[in-house]
Amino acid sequence: MKVTKLENSCLDILEGNNRLVVDPGIFTKSLTDFANVTAVVITHVHPDHLDEDKIKQILSLNPDVKIFATQEVSDVVNSSSVVVPEVDKEYAVGAFTLEFFGGDHAIIHPDFPRFQNFGVLVNGKIYQPGDSFTPCPKPHDYLCIPIMAPWAKFSESADFATQDPAKTLIPIHNAFVNEDGQALYDRIFGIVSEQTKKNYHFMAPGDSIDI
Repeated sequence: MKVTKLENSCLDILEGNNRLVVDPGIFTKSLTDFANVTAVVITHVHPDHLDEDKIKQILSLNPDVKIFATQEVSDVVNSSSVVVPEVDKEYAVGAFTLEFFGGDHAIIHPDFPRFQNFGVLVNGKIYQPGDSFTPCPKPHDYLCIPIMAPWAKFSESADFATQDPAKTLIPIHNAFVNEDGQALYDRIFGIVSEQTKKNYHFMAPGDSIDI
């Protein structure tokens, strides 16, 4: 399975001739190829994870595509292609097995609305939690770790990474971080990884890893 990291939290995953796109948001500017998409996962409704124009293009080019998303996303996309998954249930689509966990976005502020959010485990190998620190109860080797957000602070991200069973950490939710800021996060998460005997694997947009 080839995983390509794109801007912010977007993953473009290939398994054979099947393609899965996770969280194609408005900052995912390098996502310009919308053909041959088997499935899409949108963890929540915020525009840095859901770009309606990109979804429209995916739907127009892939009439059989399945989009797995929260009810809030389904209400926005308004397509029969959207599946609102049940938590802890396995969904098979093409060469992918998808499992969903959680249900709530991390708290931004107690007075702000609370949004829906699913974390997704892909083929039992890589877990992308969306905008949450919802743990994945199933074994997996790779954790996408949100590093910078209005709802996140380093101690929470570090605890999430430490307590997760994955041995490799891939930073996501970093579209807002400039080069100097990314270097800082790389350094401090490198310390966490060293202390916990994990591998911190930074991926610039367009970088790929075979897992």
